[in-house]
Amino acid sequence: MSTFKEISLPKGSVLFEIGAPADKLYLIQSGAIGMAGKDGKVFVTLRAGESFGEQAMLQGGIRGATAIATEDAVCHEITVDGLRDMLKTKSPVMIAIFEGLMLQQNMHNDLRAKQ
Repeated sequence: MSTFKEISLPKGSVLFEIGAPADKLYLIQSGAIGMAGKDGKVFVTLRAGESFGEQAMLQGGIRGATAIATEDAVCHEITVDGLRDMLKTKSPVMIAIFEGLMLQQNMHNDLRAKQ
């Protein structure tokens, strides 16, 4: 996983804010990351093994939430270009499939945030 960069986040630190351009995906190795809406309230907490930031795979993606470490966390960061290169080596059709899945996940997240 040489395309992944390890990011350590102390509790309370903000990884990115709602509305910022999305250019990276994250996989949680340890700890917890909360996704907060415009009101600053955390609407979901993600833990080890979960991913977030999928809007980065969508053309012109922007952050739909603010990512805050709700406890000390370690994440793996991957750039859009790194992920696309990785997918291309497997099969060019994988990019279209992955983008479709990310769009579906983004819509699901929007619905969850509005509840």
